[in-house]
Amino acid sequence: MALPQPPLLLVTDRRQARGELVAIVCAAVAGGCRWVSLREKDLTEDEQVALALRLRDALPDDLCLTAHGSVEVARQAGLDGVHLAAGGDARGARERLGRAYSLPPCGGGLGRGVMPPGEPPAPLGAPPTPSPSLQGGGEQGVPGFTGAPHTLIGMSVHSPDEAHTLNPGTVDYVIAGPFAETASKPGYGPALGVEGLAAIVRASPVPVIVIGGIAAANVGVCLAAGAAGIAVMGSIMRAADPAAEMARLVAALAGAQPRGR
Repeated sequence: MALPQPPLLLVTDRRQARGELVAIVCAAVAGGCRWVSLREKDLTEDEQVALALRLRDALPDDLCLTAHGSVEVARQAGLDGVHLAAGGDARGARERLGRAYSLPPCGGGLGRGVMPPGEPPAPLGAPPTPSPSLQGGGEQGVPGFTGAPHTLIGMSVHSPDEAHTLNPGTVDYVIAGPFAETASKPGYGPALGVEGLAAIVRASPVPVIVIGGIAAANVGVCLAAGAAGIAVMGSIMRAADPAAEMARLVAALAGAQPRGR
């Protein structure tokens, strides 16, 4: 599955935010962001769903909105996918999300949470209904797979060994980090640096998104090491002007030539 374009993921953290979270995300979108993941794990699932719905309603339909951590939050809010912690159950996530809301490809297709005519949403807790195009064979590399292929599933990795074990039939991308020391998670590491990032890229069968200490000045270095894109959190949450900061990152991506998948 192709990543959202530009391949720049904004991960939310309202505890670092200088203002109201929805307003900050909307400003980042005005600066060129088209991929957002809600990461507010200190909230209850019901609170995360409510916040996800507020974001979904405030954002354009061509934006990819996912949840960090909770498959159930993504399912109940009708989001475009989920990002899992290292070692998460990617197949189970895809099966849970695949038919619950008939999610569109990020950036196009049906509006989020909209079902084709004659197909009502599955009740909460109901097992996923096999997609007609997948019955009798399943997704390539996943026999009997019943989830829809357009739900975006990501996973965090911290080493080449973790990346090497991934199944590209169930995982679309990974986030690797931290690339450098980061104010968002001080002491979280060690930092990968260029060589550590490149090693994960070589081991990964899916595109690698790099996170941690990412700024416009090092985007080109990350892409030269093979990263397919970047992810940011604190630099946007803490920015005095989130739209301008996002625009600088988008411009840096546009000016760099990615070598990764």
